[in-house]
Amino acid sequence: MIKDNLSGKPLASARWLDIHHYAKLKERTNYAKKLAELQVNTIVDLGCASGLWLELLNDYFPESCEFIGIDCDEDSLEIAYNKSKSWKRKTKFLRLDLESEANLIPASDLTLAFNVFPYIKDLERFVNILAARVPKGILAVRQYDGAAIRFGPLPTYQRQQIEIDLRTSLENSDKFNHYDLDRVIEVLNKSAYNKFNFEFELFSKISPFDNDFVPYYIETLKWTYQNISFSARNYLKTLMCKSNKVSGKYFYEVDLVATLS
Repeated sequence: MIKDNLSGKPLASARWLDIHHYAKLKERTNYAKKLAELQVNTIVDLGCASGLWLELLNDYFPESCEFIGIDCDEDSLEIAYNKSKSWKRKTKFLRLDLESEANLIPASDLTLAFNVFPYIKDLERFVNILAARVPKGILAVRQYDGAAIRFGPLPTYQRQQIEIDLRTSLENSDKFNHYDLDRVIEVLNKSAYNKFNFEFELFSKISPFDNDFVPYYIETLKWTYQNISFSARNYLKTLMCKSNKVSGKYFYEVDLVATLS
C-alpha cells in the first residue's frame, strides 16, 4: 500500500505525503506565511517525514532560523536531508521514536505537530513532556479526523454503510488513530500549556477537479475502498468510475489548527 512508510506507519509513505501536500499547497502556503509572522529562531518538526513542511517553511522563514526535523523512518529522513542541502540555514535531522524517546526532543521556539498525534498512544504524557521543555515555546498543531472527510454525491444509505465499514476496519487499529480529533482536543485542553487558539480549517473541492487535487482524491477513494466491505465497495465503484472533470462531485475535510504556548 503506497500510504504506509517502510517503518509501517499508515498514511506516511513519501509518495502519499507528496500527493497530499501538493493537493493542498495553496492552503499550506498561506499557513506557512502565518507561522513566519511568529518570528522564531528555532523550529522542531515532529514527524517531519520527507521534509515537505520544512521545505515550504524554508521559503518564508529567515535564514537565521534553525530547522530540526524528527522522524522514526530512516528513509524519509534521508529524503528530507537531501532536500535541505540547498537551504541556506542551520538544519539537522534526528531519528527518534517520538513516544518512547520523547524526552530527547529538543526545546525550540516553535514545535510543529502536524498529523503526528494519531501515532502516539499515550498522548497526554507526550504533550506534557513537550510542555515541560525549557523554553516551552509555541506548539503548532494541525490534525485531521477521519470522520470529517467526506466525498460524494452518494445516497445516504450508501454513505452510511461506507462510513460504518471504515470505522469498523480502523477504529481499533494499534498503528494509528484515524478518528482522533476529540482525543487531541481533550488532551490539549488539559495540558500544561496556558494559551490556546483553536480553529478549524476547511479544505474543499468541487468538480471539475484541478490536476493537482485529482491524485489525492483518487488515492483517498482507493484507500477507503481497501478498508470497506465487498458490498460497500460496489457503492464506491460508482463514484470512482465517474470522471473527475465533470461537474457534480465534491470533496471536503476539516482539520483542527491550534496554537498553544
